[in-house]
Formats: sequence, structure tokens, C-alpha cells
Amino acid sequence: MSLLKCVLCLLCISFIKCQYEVPEVRIEALSPKGLRVSIPDEEGISLFAFHGKINSEMNGREAGTFSVDILKPKNGRWTYINKSPRLKVGDVVHYWVNVDYDDGNGMRGYVKDADPFIITELITDGTVSTTSTTTSTTPKTTTSPTTERSFCTPTPTKVNGKHTCKGKLIFQEMFSELDTAKWKPEVKFSEGPDYEFVLYQNSETNLFLKNHNLYIKPILTDEKFGPGFVYNSTGLDLGSECTGTIQTPSCVQTARAWQILPPVISAKVSTIDSFSFVYGVIEIRAKLPKGDWVYPEISLVPRSDIYGPGYESGRIRIAFTPGNEKFSEYLMAGCNLGETTAGRTYGIKKIFSSKRWTNDFHVFRLHWKTDGIMVTVNNQVFGSIYPPDEGFGADQVTLEINSETAARWKKGSIMAPLDQEMYVSIGVGAGGQCFADLIDFDKPWDNDDPKGQLHFYKNQDTWSQTWNSDTQLIVDYVKVWAL
Repeated sequence: MSLLKCVLCLLCISFIKCQYEVPEVRIEALSPKGLRVSIPDEEGISLFAFHGKINSEMNGREAGTFSVDILKPKNGRWTYINKSPRLKVGDVVHYWVNVDYDDGNGMRGYVKDADPFIITELITDGTVSTTSTTTSTTPKTTTSPTTERSFCTPTPTKVNGKHTCKGKLIFQEMFSELDTAKWKPEVKFSEGPDYEFVLYQNSETNLFLKNHNLYIKPILTDEKFGPGFVYNSTGLDLGSECTGTIQTPSCVQTARAWQILPPVISAKVSTIDSFSFVYGVIEIRAKLPKGDWVYPEISLVPRSDIYGPGYESGRIRIAFTPGNEKFSEYLMAGCNLGETTAGRTYGIKKIFSSKRWTNDFHVFRLHWKTDGIMVTVNNQVFGSIYPPDEGFGADQVTLEINSETAARWKKGSIMAPLDQEMYVSIGVGAGGQCFADLIDFDKPWDNDDPKGQLHFYKNQDTWSQTWNSDTQLIVDYVKVWAL
């Protein structure tokens, strides 16, 4: 071996040795009080330092509220325990750690700047949580997050109009069965504010359970009723099963001229009759649908239109991405505050992924607080929405809302219209007003064209070719905690 090769080899070996990675950090919130942070013991570690703050971002590598050096391991872990903080589900730990490690060439300090960690459960001291800084892949068969408390601390969260306790798990659905007392299937033609090109039905073809998961699968209207049914002049009356207003277009439609029946049949379920809440933490594990112009409808919807119809009373989106292959790189979540483009996008945050958000299951979580909303995916925070000091109504011009709507919002709290109880709504939509009229979208319809649904249908041979067995929403579980 040449001298040059020997030198390069030695440099390579030395470089590899220097690539030490700080072990996975485990963060645990203890009940009724306490914070425990630890890493596994490894040969060569001589010190573990933790620096952190609760619900407040770190200013670079500042010392933080918690700043401590652990000088020796115990029971196979380097562990820091502080019995003082009283944490709750939804709290966020901002932190960084340092590990002094000797790789055989001398002691060096290794720093790990971590993403904010969100508390999703409180555990009894002495037990070990599966919680860590990595993406949650905990199977749904594990014990559900609970709060081990013998007292009730007040919280701004309300459930079905009643007060509840801080950190309490107020709703849980693991889909062992489709409980119709809890989930109400919609049977209706779609309406505003999105005007999706869909007929929602309670059919086992579109709505079913399998392996303890909820499946919602859209199909072409032609598949069920035959080619050209959308032009049927005798129309379709959903009868007494309709969940819309009887004898209105939400229950009865007739095709005439360019006004055709919806070209897609899908499903949607909600807790409108069983569960609603204001302020809290909602978490949903799901796999989003693929296919051109389909999208997940995973939202919190107001129980009443006290601030006005449609998005004037707001809506909170937990997860949204187009099923189109070239658009599903971005996941979106947040809130809608009006039907204009500005109102639809003002409170929406997004995060990029080259792997497409429709490829796998993900854990979507939304923190709805009295002063703002925070959205996360797989335990990664990707956006926060805060109202102006005088409330969202103060941004009337930016949101392009009328003065009457702004005046109604100003009568509520600074979070108005997002300060009222909402229910959980889960479904799959197609077309409609959820896609902007952008040149690179190559949409077969325009949002302001009354013939949009007809143009969408005439392009069916193109977009339906992208629909397959992955054109379905699969929901693993839904959980909601009080703040």
C-alpha cells in the first residue's frame, strides 16, 4: 500500500471515530409532578448535560430553565429528574443536550439540538414510558395515555358544554367497531363552503372497518349507477336518510343542462351528535388518500354558525394534502377564516416532504389553545397561528372579510371565530373549492365557473386513471385531551 493510501486510510478511520452520535433522548412527564430526561449509558460517556424550557423557545444554546450536569449513570441510564414542574398533555419541551464522550482519542463534547418535544401522556413515577424524541410508532394496542390524578385542575377546555379536568383524555376512538352512537355518517349532496363534487353516502363500499382501522373510499358515480347517470334528468332523492335539509339541494338534485349530479360518491362521518369541545389537543394517526383531485377531510367543524355561515364561523384543519402525485409533497394544517383565497390560506401552515405525505401513516396533532393554534406531524412542530392583539377581526382587510363578519368576531374573544365548541369530522372529498386556480395545477375546472363540476366530469378519463387501491383514507385512531 502506498504512503498516500496509508495516510488517507488513517484519516478516514480518525474521521469515522469522530462521528459519534448522541444517543436517543427519552423525555417523560411524571404524574402528578415531575420531569425525567435520560439517555442510555454507553462506554466512553463521562457526562450528560440537559438544558431546557417548558412552552418557551430556547434562545440558541442558552442555559434554560433547567440546566444540569449528570456526572454518573444509574441503572444503565444517565438520568435527570426534577420533581417540581407540573406538566400537562400538550406542553412543549424545548431543549438541547451535551454529552462528553471519549472515543479513544481524548474527551470531546457532543451537542444535540433537538426538535421541540410535545407531552402526549403523563406516567406514574417508577414506570417507563415509550415516549422519546423519535417519531411515534407505538402500536394502538398499547395502554392509552392517561393522567394518574386524584384531583381535578381547572382547564379552559369544555366538552359538550361542560367543564372538564386539566390533561384529561376526553375522547378516544380505536375503531374496534363503528359506533353509530358516536359517529354519524353523512348522507347528503355536498354544499358550501367547499362545494366538493361529491355525494356522501352511508355505504359499505365507501365506509367500512378492517383490522381495527376506519376506511373511507371514494368511487365514481358511474361505477355505482352506470355510465352517464350524472345526466339523469329524473335526479336523485336521498329521502328520509338524508342528513341535510329535506327538500333542498342537499337532499334532492336533478340534472338539467350543464348542472349534472356529482361524479364522485364518497363518505364522511362526524361526532356532531355525540362529542364537541373547545380548546384541547387532538391527535389522529392516518394514511392519506392518493389520486388526482381527492383530499382528506380531517377537520374540526363549529357546532353552530354564530359568527356567520360557512368559514365565517371558522374551521380547523388537522391534515390536508392533495392526492395528486406532484402536489402531495406538502402537508397543510391550521384554520380557515373565510371563503376568499386570503381567508382560506391566512391560517394554514405547511411542511415539505420529498417522500409524499400520502405514502405512509403519520401522526397528526393539533394544539388548540386560548391564544393560538400549533400544528405538528410525527411529533415535529411545523406551524403556529396566533391572532393579532385585537383578534382576527382586526385583520379584516387582509382576510378580505366584510365589516359585518369582522364586527361579529370582535364580540368574541381574540380567538373568535375559533372560540366555540367544534366536532370532529372525517371524510374524503374530491374537486370543489379546495384547489386554487394556479397555472401549474392544470386543473380541468375553474373555481368561479358554474360549469366546474361538468368540466371535472368530462375530464374523468384522465384523472380517474390515477385512482387505485390507495385512493382511500385509513384512520388508525382519534384521541383528544383537555389542555
